[in-house]
Amino acid sequence: MIFPVLVNTSIFIFLSFLHVYWAMGGTRGTNAVIPVIEGGNKAFKPGPLMTLAVAAGLGIFAFIMIGNLDIFKAYVSLTFFKYATLVIGMIFSLRAIGDFKYIGFFKKTKGTLFAKNDTRYYSPLCLAIAFFCYLIFLIG
Repeated sequence: MIFPVLVNTSIFIFLSFLHVYWAMGGTRGTNAVIPVIEGGNKAFKPGPLMTLAVAAGLGIFAFIMIGNLDIFKAYVSLTFFKYATLVIGMIFSLRAIGDFKYIGFFKKTKGTLFAKNDTRYYSPLCLAIAFFCYLIFLIG
């Protein structure tokens, strides 16, 4: 069970630090990670505070994943971590499915850089995260 926990934890930590980088003004990769609507405009423009909130959420997800190793048993029940992991798996399953318009496997917008990256990388990553979450929930 340690392998899926460490994989998901590593992914969440990496993504959390990436969001901190963007919140601090970093621009590398930002043109390919926000959905584009008709006319070439970005679907939304996240500010630094919102980007830091996403980074914090991803950090909490990493904490929850590590909690499945029962290293916080003196403070929090393992049952909490198991069910929180199940919820995270559901969140990432829904993200992989998408909104049927701009994100996910079933999106209608296909020609933008984001859409191509979403199909190749982001949605499969979300599916892998969800798979490992379900595996952690079932094995643990």
